[in-house]
Amino acid sequence: MVKQASSPVKQNEFSIWTVLAIVQSILWLFVLPDLCRPWWSTFWAQVPSDMLKEVILNQATTMTFISYGIFILPIYHIQHPFFEQFKILTNKKWPWLDESVEKRHSFWLQTRKSIKLCLFNLLVFIPSITLLYSYVSSKIGIEVTSYGDSDWPSKAELIRHNTLLTVIHELGFHSAHRLMHSYPFLYKYHKVHHEYKSNVFLAAQHNHPVDYLISIAAPVVVAILIVRPHSITQSQWTIYTLFANLDDHVGYSFPWSPVRWFPGAGLTQEHEFHHCVNLGCYSSKLNIFEKLFKTDRHYLIWE
Repeated sequence: MVKQASSPVKQNEFSIWTVLAIVQSILWLFVLPDLCRPWWSTFWAQVPSDMLKEVILNQATTMTFISYGIFILPIYHIQHPFFEQFKILTNKKWPWLDESVEKRHSFWLQTRKSIKLCLFNLLVFIPSITLLYSYVSSKIGIEVTSYGDSDWPSKAELIRHNTLLTVIHELGFHSAHRLMHSYPFLYKYHKVHHEYKSNVFLAAQHNHPVDYLISIAAPVVVAILIVRPHSITQSQWTIYTLFANLDDHVGYSFPWSPVRWFPGAGLTQEHEFHHCVNLGCYSSKLNIFEKLFKTDRHYLIWE
């Protein structure tokens, strides 16, 4: 088992970086909706169908993925000591820097596979699931997502709906993820994701479509169906959820991460542990269900 080294600043310990994380969270939760409101309803009024609106709205995932890649790829490349001090597995080289030619070659082959899976999941699978969800919703009379200004969520509603979406989704993801590990007929699909034993951000969307449907898409759909948020809330929550997914797989424990600073938040190194040993730590954004179901006991020893 690869042991992690002590990080200079932990994500759940207060520091100056915590302030930066809180500021990012405030900008995301309160400022982003205010910036979008002047043009939001006008823009969506030009989209001809509710199904197309949902497809476009859910492409926030693709934009988040691309933006995160633009941010993290230079950090991987320059290997600056400031960033490398936050690397989780400091006694294990990044695979593209490994002395073994075979390991480097294997990594680049895996990278090509990851790019194909990421493109398929983001640009084909998510739109397809969105169209199916929208079609079924229209047939059974589920109210369509609101894109208007008259029912724009208040600050209190933004907090309440984002919190509910997060807790419901986390329970669904934890349960589905644990299920994928529990039965061989399911794990044969999930093991594709575990081709990464040490993470880079591409691992976040490196999933077999069956695994993606059960452990990624289904918990999202269930959370949205229960909460029925406004489109702006759904959009910002989608950004938060995918950002946390990418942050889970980045390989760094950045103390300024806006998804790790608050009580009950899951830590990046928890998911890194999960990939290292393929055991426990089934959650992503929150660790409350790890504590409740005691699925973090092996991680606590590793830590």
